[in-house]
Amino acid sequence: MFEHLDVGFVVVGDRRTPNKECNKVVNYLKDEGFEAYYFDIASQGRWLEDFPKLAEIIPYNSDNRRNVGFLIAAQRGAHTIVSIDDDNYATDDDFYGYHSIVGTLRSGKTVYSSNGWFNPCSLLRFSNERMIYPRGFPFSKRWNDKIEFAMENGRTVLNLGLWIGTPDADAVTHLNEPITSLGLNSNVDRIMLAPSVFSPINTQNTSFHRSILPCYYYVLMGLKVEGLVLDRYGDIWSGYFAKKVIDKVGDRVSIGRPLTDHRRNLHNLFNDLKAELLGMVLTEKLVEFLENCDLNNNTYKDNYLELADKLSLAQIDDRTVIKRYIRRVANAMRIWVESCEKIL
Repeated sequence: MFEHLDVGFVVVGDRRTPNKECNKVVNYLKDEGFEAYYFDIASQGRWLEDFPKLAEIIPYNSDNRRNVGFLIAAQRGAHTIVSIDDDNYATDDDFYGYHSIVGTLRSGKTVYSSNGWFNPCSLLRFSNERMIYPRGFPFSKRWNDKIEFAMENGRTVLNLGLWIGTPDADAVTHLNEPITSLGLNSNVDRIMLAPSVFSPINTQNTSFHRSILPCYYYVLMGLKVEGLVLDRYGDIWSGYFAKKVIDKVGDRVSIGRPLTDHRRNLHNLFNDLKAELLGMVLTEKLVEFLENCDLNNNTYKDNYLELADKLSLAQIDDRTVIKRYIRRVANAMRIWVESCEKIL
């Protein structure tokens, strides 16, 4: 319908990915005139031979594997990189058109918040006519985020698209009652976040400009503590880290269109809750660190490396196992920057 022909597709598989079906989709896209590639585990392994440190820290059957897709897209010359989950479907919105604003100077409605936090779900209407918060929004910041708007200019480098259908809320919200997003609650296509205003940023319908690739690493999860496994917060933490660096460089994040139809894959909500509990606790400490962390460089790469160094020393938790994990994340961030330097 919108006839964007300058678009390519990179499909990143995993051990549980149905290779036959993915190859069929890629061949269809090629027949339609698009550049399209499917990287199964074997082809990813060959590609990662040039990035041995990175290969060591990307687990199987993990969302973290989409880091490979980000790098491949950048290596193949993409300036706008769009991440979309397999249960998100295009709507009547111009999907690529709305996402392709990244890297451009825009004038738009900019949100300021009394506590430095903005709820993207406040832009949506819901079936139960209640306000909800998205997955990853700190519980300590909820219900007192009073906002106001101003018209400002800024270069948008990351755009978070929202959803109709199932919202990206946490398991607590979904367990409480079924809820459906009906669409935007106004005719505003998008808002921009003011500097120092945070918001959860997932990777299910999100675009970013290649210039921020060095600060947009999908954070490694998998920490096991006291019967819990840290999961479902890798994209949220990567978004918080990126926003911190984007603010320092002086660029902007936008939220709104394009909307996707999120037909959520089958989830065991009690398993989701168990996977999110540790993330809920650690995120409270992590955002406190981010709010009080000063960065002192000019580039995305240098600020991200500085953030990694300061994170490795941060007192996120007193438990030794968590301190080791945080240091491992910081080291992975450094490896990510090193990997990006080989491509950009």
